[in-house]
Amino acid sequence: MSHPYAGEAYARSLAHIGAPFAVPEWGGHVLARATPCGTREDAVGPYPLTVLGCDADIAAGLTRLKAADLVSVVLVLDDRLRPAMTVLESAPVTVRQFKPHYVHDRSLGPVSYGKHHRYELRRALARTEVSEISLADHLPDWERLYGALMARHGLGGLHGFPPVHHETLAGLASLRTFGAFIDGRLVSAHLFVTHDGHAMSHLAASAAEGYQSGAAYAVNDLALTELTDCAVINFGGGAGMGDDPADGLVRFKKGFSNSVEPSYLFTAILDGDAYTALSAGSADSGFFPAYRGPRPQERSDEHQG
Repeated sequence: MSHPYAGEAYARSLAHIGAPFAVPEWGGHVLARATPCGTREDAVGPYPLTVLGCDADIAAGLTRLKAADLVSVVLVLDDRLRPAMTVLESAPVTVRQFKPHYVHDRSLGPVSYGKHHRYELRRALARTEVSEISLADHLPDWERLYGALMARHGLGGLHGFPPVHHETLAGLASLRTFGAFIDGRLVSAHLFVTHDGHAMSHLAASAAEGYQSGAAYAVNDLALTELTDCAVINFGGGAGMGDDPADGLVRFKKGFSNSVEPSYLFTAILDGDAYTALSAGSADSGFFPAYRGPRPQERSDEHQG
């Protein structure tokens, strides 16, 4: 069976980003979306990453996208869910390191926490009750948690998932959800998409009570305890682009991990003339595609637009 992120139903749950476009040579889908000028389209991989099998025919997939008159394509690849780098580098694409991911690899040893995480975990367990839950049974509560997260951090765009996305997740047999409760109320939850021994952090959110009690520490500890069929648990990256020790989210995720692994940005220009025309006047920021990046005098640390 293919990875859940490769399926058409999953791609359709991301309609706020683009329309599903099947790339059988890659074993999955990308999302086609209008370029800023509105007369052409480009392609982007599904959130949070694109899974490319070891046998993916990179060049043939690019040919299919080009034949569909798409201007460019950008994907985020996980270090463990991609073809060999030699395969990627032999295709007409650019592949460069993106955000570091914080991973617990069971082959490197058992779970072990530092002093800070041990303290926070004891505090959380004293104040909350944690358990693995069915997202379908707690969907309204989860959507409230995620809505509060969006409001707190001013999230939108890519992270403004429509209800159908949460409903689709709830229907995935491979979804594992861990929650923390206070007096029967769900105050924190973490969703992992699992496949073939690999667990990927998908979304996590907490209510105000959850933050105050440190519930997310207990939730992540439970995930590490219960995901026994997964040799690798990927907690994802920080909010920024690097391994900044001052970033609270980085410190939090790093405390549950025993390995830091790269993710990669896979980019290709499919129509050079159109790309150049669309990018005229764009800032030289390294953003891809350039025409979706900051204009002069603007700044951004996001590279998948």
